[in-house]
Amino acid sequence: MTARINEAQKFSLAGQLFALAGLILLALIASACAPTQEAASNEPWTAPPAPTDAIAPTLQPAADLPTAALGAAATPLPTAALEPAATALPAATAPPVSRETVVEIVPDAEAEEARTRYQRLLRAEWDTDFTRTTISFDEIMTGGPPKDGIPSIDDPQFETIADADLWLDDLEPVQVVDLNGDVRAYPVQVMVWHELVNDTVGGEPVVITF
Repeated sequence: MTARINEAQKFSLAGQLFALAGLILLALIASACAPTQEAASNEPWTAPPAPTDAIAPTLQPAADLPTAALGAAATPLPTAALEPAATALPAATAPPVSRETVVEIVPDAEAEEARTRYQRLLRAEWDTDFTRTTISFDEIMTGGPPKDGIPSIDDPQFETIADADLWLDDLEPVQVVDLNGDVRAYPVQVMVWHELVNDTVGGEPVVITF
């Protein structure tokens, strides 16, 4: 029993020695790898002198810098040509008239029936020949007032400008006829009630309508 204890103590002492040797070896390795540090000095630190062959950079004068080459001067854009203003409106052309108008002959009984119907609708006597027509009678419609329901002015009476200023406004709309040096004005406020004026202007018979 005593021999076994002594043997165990030997193994324990050998392990301790081995561990101690390892620690010493690690300390030696660490001291060898550590950076050396110079001893502190009381003298102030001064920068090392610059090498004599060093050349300090200098700034290039602005005048020597390269300048950008500008392109050729831009040519002016062409100006749009203005079209001359129209001085006169084109003359109105007459609507085409068909030369192939077919005149239909209406039987006497149908013509008399049409005459009676429109005389009743328009409340007027008609001297129209209803036996000849180029349209269907069904296309004829009443416009409201009967024949001669709006009386025309057949003998117009005129006033001087001074007299007309008493009842016409400064911006009163009128219809003006200038024919052979004879100038006449027909107020719209009168024309709206009669619609037709039969007159003679400059020696020529005229009809003024509104």
